[in-house]
Amino acid sequence: MEERRRSVRVAVESSNVANFPTAQSVQVLDISLVGVLLQANRRIDPGTRGCLRLNLWGAPFAADVEVRRVSPIMDNGRHEGYRVGATF
Repeated sequence: MEERRRSVRVAVESSNVANFPTAQSVQVLDISLVGVLLQANRRIDPGTRGCLRLNLWGAPFAADVEVRRVSPIMDNGRHEGYRVGATF
């Protein structure tokens, strides 16, 4: 069969990890010059990097963040989400 690709394909080892960015809505609980405390419905692993975008005092705000800690929120034995601490 004749090759129709314009670029050469390269085999990749299965040990290589790729990240596919996804959007997740979070609630901002606290924000400072060095970081932010969020509440999320889904777990976000420590070390995860992303971009936080929100309106802050009526102005658009965007900052790169790195998740440092994650704690489950429990209410009367019921799982209510996660508290996520991230640095800018």
